[in-house]
Amino acid sequence: MKKPRWIIDAYKGSEIHWSKSQMEIHKKLNELDIYDVRFTNLRDRFALEFLVTLPGKDKPRAVRIVVPLSSQTGEEKQRERELNRIHRVLVNHLKSKFVAIASGLSEFEEEFMSHLVITDKHGNSRTMGEALLPEYHKAIDSGENPDFKLLGDGN
Repeated sequence: MKKPRWIIDAYKGSEIHWSKSQMEIHKKLNELDIYDVRFTNLRDRFALEFLVTLPGKDKPRAVRIVVPLSSQTGEEKQRERELNRIHRVLVNHLKSKFVAIASGLSEFEEEFMSHLVITDKHGNSRTMGEALLPEYHKAIDSGENPDFKLLGDGN
């Protein structure tokens, strides 16, 4: 897909420190009664994870959004700018998802489908996107419509 300038440059000049964006995400999730929230920062990516208890559902839904960083090496200022930018993208990404849910455009599980966490009987977890996208790509390439096996045999 072509990336026009308005996409490439989105939030490029953000001077809002990434830690403030993380605090904003925490606050907005808390306003939605989502309190089990965790950020994990790594050199080449960071992850936002949270648990949501949906009305009428027995078990909470776990969400994991892994955000790759394009600036993995180099000077610290460059990394800070990338962290500031990508955190602003995430703030607005989450806002748009919850606006769509609140407006009835979609449901929580539809909106966060690729980020929902599934766990096998051995405690290994992955997102629905990690589980389904390879099979989806195979189906597109082959023209077949196979049954998707989410957890295989659990091994």
